[in-house]
Amino acid sequence: MAKQAKATDAAKSGGVNATDLKRVVTEISRQKGRASEAAGLAGKATQQAVEQYGLEKTALTFARRISDMEEGKRQGVIRASIEYWHKLGLLDQIDMFDDLIPTLEEIVQRAHNQRGAKQDPVVAQLVN
Repeated sequence: MAKQAKATDAAKSGGVNATDLKRVVTEISRQKGRASEAAGLAGKATQQAVEQYGLEKTALTFARRISDMEEGKRQGVIRASIEYWHKLGLLDQIDMFDDLIPTLEEIVQRAHNQRGAKQDPVVAQLVN
C-alpha cells in the first residue's frame, strides 16, 4: 500500500495563493533559462578553447571540474585517479609520456622535497 502524503503546514492553511505560485513558477523558469543559457555559453567557450589551442576536450572538462573543487576533494580525486589508472594498466603505454617525463619527475621531486624523504607510493611508481 502506498504511503499517503502528509499535508504540510502551508497546505493545511490553504497553501500558496495563486499569485505567489505563479510568481514562484515564473522565477524558477527564469532561473532555469539563465542556467541553460550559461551552460550553452560554457559549452561555446570550451569548444572555442579546443579549436584555438588544440586541447583535448574531455581532458579540459575534467581539468576544469577538478580546478573547481575544494582543495581536499581535489587532492583526493587526483590521487585516486592516478592510482586507478595505474591499477587498470592505463599508464602502461610508457611512450605516451615521452615528452612528459621531465614534468612527472619535477612533480615527484617537488613532493619529495616538501615531505622530506617520504614519497607518495602511487606517484613514485610512475617514475621509478
